[in-house]
Order: sequence, then C-alpha cells, then structure tokens
Amino acid sequence: MTQTRSSPKRHSRVSYPVLKAATGGDIEAMMVIQRHFEPYMRRLATVDVCGTSYLNTDLYDRLKTRLIMATLKFRC
Repeated sequence: MTQTRSSPKRHSRVSYPVLKAATGGDIEAMMVIQRHFEPYMRRLATVDVCGTSYLNTDLYDRLKTRLIMATLKFRC
C-alpha cells in the first residue's frame, strides 16, 4: 500500500525589503511585521480557563514588545 504525503503548508514570509526598512526604524514596515505575526502571538497568549479561552493581554503586549526589540536588533 502506497502512502501519499500531503504537501507541506507554505507559510508566508516577511519580505527582505520590509525587514530591512523595519530594522532602520520605518514605522510602517514595523506595522507590517506586527500584522504578520499577530495571529501567532494571539495564539501564544490565549489561555484556557475552565473550558473558556481568554487572551492574556499582558502576555500579548510582552510578546509584541519582544518582536519589536528582536526586529530592531536584527542585522541584515
């Protein structure tokens, strides 16, 4: 019996020019990067309490800050 593999899900990426602009302090480029990672950060900051999911806004804000710091430190 032959198994078929499903093709791996392709993830979009932030383009190099946007990343380069963000590391230089471009606010619009930084917003593009934040929008790109927002679903992932929301998923990480969501907690389940008694069967109900809540967004931990403190954790979400910390993740957002860390993303900004990491982007500014990135060397292209």
